Amino acid sequence: MPALAHVVPLTPVDGVYTYRVPEAMAEEAVPGARVLVPFGRRQITGVIAERVEGSDDKLKPLHDVLDARPALTSELLSLTKWVADYYLCAWGEAVKAALPSGTGVESHRVAHALAPAGAWPDDPRGRKLLRALAEANGTGLPVAALADVLGRKTVPQNLLRRMEAAGVLRIDHEVQDAAVTAKTSRHLRLGDDAEGAEVRGAKQRALLDWLAEAGEVVLQSEALAATGATSSTVKGLVAKGLVDAFDAEVERRADGMDVETVAPAAALDLHPAQTAALAAIVGAIEADRAETFLLHGVTGSGKTEVYLRALRATLDRGETAIVLVPEIALTPQTVRRFRAHFGDRVAVLHSRMSPGERLDAWTRIRDGVYPIVIGPRSAVFAPLENLGLIVVDEEHESSYKQFDPAPRYHARDVAVMRAHRAGAVCVLGSATPSMESVANANAGKYTRLEMPERVPVRGPDGTTRAPAPLPPVRVLDLAREKKVRRLKGALSHELRLAIADRLAKGEQTILLQNRRGYAPVLTCEDCGWTPTCRDCAVSLTVHKTGRNLRCHYCGRAERIPRPCPECGSDDLRQLGAGTQRVEEEIAEVFSSARVLRMDLDTTSRKGAHRRILDAFGRGDADILLGTQMVAKGLDFPRVTLVGVVEADTGMLLPDFRAAERTFQLLAQVAGRAGRHELEGEVLIQTRNPEHPALQFALRHDFHGFALGELAERLALGYPPYGRLIGVELKGPHEGSTRQLAGRWGDALVTEAGKVAGVEVLGPVPALIGRVKRWWRFQILVKAPRTLPASVLASMVRAAEARVSLPSGHRVNLDVDPVGLY
Repeated sequence: MPALAHVVPLTPVDGVYTYRVPEAMAEEAVPGARVLVPFGRRQITGVIAERVEGSDDKLKPLHDVLDARPALTSELLSLTKWVADYYLCAWGEAVKAALPSGTGVESHRVAHALAPAGAWPDDPRGRKLLRALAEANGTGLPVAALADVLGRKTVPQNLLRRMEAAGVLRIDHEVQDAAVTAKTSRHLRLGDDAEGAEVRGAKQRALLDWLAEAGEVVLQSEALAATGATSSTVKGLVAKGLVDAFDAEVERRADGMDVETVAPAAALDLHPAQTAALAAIVGAIEADRAETFLLHGVTGSGKTEVYLRALRATLDRGETAIVLVPEIALTPQTVRRFRAHFGDRVAVLHSRMSPGERLDAWTRIRDGVYPIVIGPRSAVFAPLENLGLIVVDEEHESSYKQFDPAPRYHARDVAVMRAHRAGAVCVLGSATPSMESVANANAGKYTRLEMPERVPVRGPDGTTRAPAPLPPVRVLDLAREKKVRRLKGALSHELRLAIADRLAKGEQTILLQNRRGYAPVLTCEDCGWTPTCRDCAVSLTVHKTGRNLRCHYCGRAERIPRPCPECGSDDLRQLGAGTQRVEEEIAEVFSSARVLRMDLDTTSRKGAHRRILDAFGRGDADILLGTQMVAKGLDFPRVTLVGVVEADTGMLLPDFRAAERTFQLLAQVAGRAGRHELEGEVLIQTRNPEHPALQFALRHDFHGFALGELAERLALGYPPYGRLIGVELKGPHEGSTRQLAGRWGDALVTEAGKVAGVEVLGPVPALIGRVKRWWRFQILVKAPRTLPASVLASMVRAAEARVSLPSGHRVNLDVDPVGLY
């Protein structure tokens, strides 16, 4: 029966397009399969959303089916449609987020010379292009690469059109293979005639004996390394029929996945609160009841043990599970602990993996090799079937929100929806839950589970100890310290004393300074000049490493000027302290202290997170200094002091979530101290000691903080009691972008007038008005929570249809934004 395929193109172009299914592709062209389809003059990758019976000769046929089995299950395909509808993006963008990067196939414009350079006398640029194309020896050059030939950022398209019309060059659309494919390696095994065979060569005999002992298929490289044989040895044995040699796929394993599996310590008896929480979660799993739990447990209350046992119950039923963590930094530590319990059934997915590693892990997850997947937000799309459990650890973290590119989804909310659609259980765990999750629990949408106490711990001798209490928190007023002691540097007198005490005892310290670099600001004391990024509306940060100024938004680097370029003064002062400056101060004050710094600068290389945390865990350093990544989920028995160098960094931002983020960061970092038998202490330095978020963190009083914060949000109509959609307008020129923002604002006001309760705030220049040469304006659409999300989305789409988008400008829609900058 003739068939048609409705295909979702993996592009920002919204819509589903219909193609004929050639008879030769009928068996493999099924929903979820990736296909190569004609799209205008190009060939692009799409995914079949639906297949129906019928025929239409006017429709173009599928060009190719790229998968032997569907890349996406019907459950994942349906989930991506929900993501597209809810987060206001093209369905293809949502589908692309669920697939490993680099595996798409599409055509590219390739230019070929049809005449020598002298055939184009009109324009020296054309002659230059023809010479470069002639040197390509007939293979042509991608059109995108011609800009480099001309030393320009873009290719002059009008020039190409004139040259093509004159017949001196031809532009084809050529299909290029996927950038990432499966890796194969040579494998060996004993042949059928190997038993009892006589061979003369010592290397041949050694290789046969080794393969016989191995008793299975092995990598050729491994066999040669073990026996001293060579490839010619293998060829000789293959020719005699004594060895079979063949290529087979091998898995490229991510850093940290090949570590030796550590046997888990003997399980402790569960604390009563853990027992109650686990019983509720397992009860839902065994009843096949889709239910979302908010597991609110203080730091050190044993949430991970509950996760582990819930996963065991899931696997015992033959089901699969996803564990989301907020930071790549936490992935190695989490993987190690979970592999200790579940061995080689755990896979990891994250953006620091190479494309090949990610493809291999994704493929084996889809094939059922790994029933447990651990990773940051993108792991929520892991291609698991028969899903039974999703755990979102530290569910409050803003890093679960995707910013760019679309879809701008929140992995926590996608996890809840995916679990609901799959009939699975979702557990949201945190010591400081988000206000959204608290409100959902208050409304009965989530089942609340409380673990209010730390649990007993196992000492080095194997005996069980009473749990250490939550550490006492002291606030150090930097303004008062400056008056009384004439504060010099970033570390107060009391914090220095506390660090010295831990060094003397052989205990460890974690210091949080949520600013990277050396000094946030360089300024001239005579004229007030401050260097700013020429591409972004921000000041440049001083970096000791490389002795330069860097923009933390676009990465631009410049030399530190001497003298001041405005007035010629040599009096340039570096204000504030980043992690590099604090590290320098520690080295000056505590010359024998061993310090590890963990920030974006020290973790940019592959495997850096794991190496730093492993070294600190072994006791190779006394102090771990870093940005907010040191505040999340780390567990080191000998850490007894946590110091917050400057708590004010995010406290006073013009964002309604500023207090919530400040409380969460302080409470989380405080929870890194005294988690085992040694008691801990937390010192917080601030210039705003009376700030409510800080005062509640001082008392470890989450419920008190949440009560006040939710009351304020309710009065103002902000989430979780209101809905927000952010509209970001971007353009290369301030004036044109401002005009575009004005037209969008007018269109939104018109559409909002048709829906009760909707407010349009703005347009206004963004807090950071220019980033990477893009001028930025923002509009905020605000609505009551009672308004269905679909109604608000339709209103924004209607406004979008009213405004034409000028060339070179962009509009980004952000549903449920977690920050405005």
